[in-house]
Amino acid sequence: MDLLLLLGYPLVLVAGLEILLAVLLLYQNQRQSRVNRAVAAFSFISAAFSLSTSLMYLSAAAGLDHILFARFNWIGWLSIPASLQFIFYLRDENSSKGHFVGWALYAFWTVVLGIALLTDLIVTDHYRLIPFENRPGPLENPLRFLGGALIVWLMVEIVKLRREVSGVKRAQLNYFFHGTLIFATMGSLTAGFLQVFGGFGFEPGLASYFSFPWVVLTFYAITRYRLFDIRIVISKALSVALLFVLFAWAHVVLFQVLTPILGSSLAVLVSLTLTVLVFFGTPFSSRVRELVQRTILQDKYLYQDVLKESVKAIVTILDFGELLDYIVDTIRKSLQAENVALFLKTPEGTYALRHGIGSAVLMREECILDPGVIELVQQAGQAVVREEVERILPDDVFGTLNRSLRDIDAELLLPLRYKGQLQGVLTVGKKGSGEHYLQSDIDLLDALAGHAAVAIENARLYEEAKLAHESLQQSEARLSAMAEHSIGKYLSR
Repeated sequence: MDLLLLLGYPLVLVAGLEILLAVLLLYQNQRQSRVNRAVAAFSFISAAFSLSTSLMYLSAAAGLDHILFARFNWIGWLSIPASLQFIFYLRDENSSKGHFVGWALYAFWTVVLGIALLTDLIVTDHYRLIPFENRPGPLENPLRFLGGALIVWLMVEIVKLRREVSGVKRAQLNYFFHGTLIFATMGSLTAGFLQVFGGFGFEPGLASYFSFPWVVLTFYAITRYRLFDIRIVISKALSVALLFVLFAWAHVVLFQVLTPILGSSLAVLVSLTLTVLVFFGTPFSSRVRELVQRTILQDKYLYQDVLKESVKAIVTILDFGELLDYIVDTIRKSLQAENVALFLKTPEGTYALRHGIGSAVLMREECILDPGVIELVQQAGQAVVREEVERILPDDVFGTLNRSLRDIDAELLLPLRYKGQLQGVLTVGKKGSGEHYLQSDIDLLDALAGHAAVAIENARLYEEAKLAHESLQQSEARLSAMAEHSIGKYLSR
């Protein structure tokens, strides 16, 4: 097979993987996270770069003009602002530096892409692939040197960020960082600095091949750390496909029925109007999506419904015991957890079991959470997954901690914080189905824990106020009785 074809076809697969990754990140972006959006943008841009390079080689193999794709390959430099935004937003999602650097560089490289497409100032018509020959325009080498320098800055920021994050977060990001470093290092050399000195036979578009390790390692991280379930995306894709087929079928049937009556021109308008009204003016489309979701996911991952109903109930329940029971029961049912327990802070500063379902209920009546577990939750500041803690802690440290976690059958630990203070810990056991917890499960629990902490404090205050009111009523009753008794004794004289 022609070398041009051998170089072109694999990049179609690379582009497909990058597009799939971008779609996954956008579909699973429940919080509208800027971090997810930045990585999705990076993935889409890398996909465009890979696909453009593929078409360049395939066009050349077919004897067609490949210069347009060589010009369009400058879209790959737009991955720099996307990468920098990811780094800055990972530190702080409201980072002003992320906004400024990202969008300034997006504007700059978009202008560069326009110049590359419309003029010969960057890419000229003298551009041969095998053997590689290039007669660069006056702006090409300075821009490639600038791009290489920006990638070096990006690599420095990646190394700095790896040092800043720790624990489970670092373990989750390691593969992504490694893949990004491979792509950035080889990209800065292949498409940047080497081209300034003549290219040494490397065509710049070949840098797109180095995005393959990045996308593979990112998918591996998603799989290993179960950041989300691929079935959710499959469900949504099937819903769209099914709705499209049903829409097309309904339109064709209506058109054929109405054509003899109204004529073809009017039949098209009426049939299309009726179809749109049925699909988008009635609950039909949502019912189809629900049917597909329930078929594939079997009522799992209905997070928005669970969160909406739970928050509404939590903020209206003021009875302390009823509230604790609702929180625990909701988590157990929505995630099919075998056991759930709530440990709340006592006046003595310990964290005692106040309510639980499952094996947690069978524990001794005075169950106090181990101080080592509390310290772990305090240090993490977020949900703690037992399996992930095992990966990052030394064996001797984890061994002692694991015994405490097994005593309470805890796979997940979630802090209940109110005004920055740890008021309690929610522990969740294994799923009855045997499935692992996904990041989306943890996101749901985090949201519920945040609302529950506020609701528990409100219920506690309500209970205290209720007891104070009852005590006041009892005191008033005693005073009234004493007054009546004194008056009675005085009158009897």
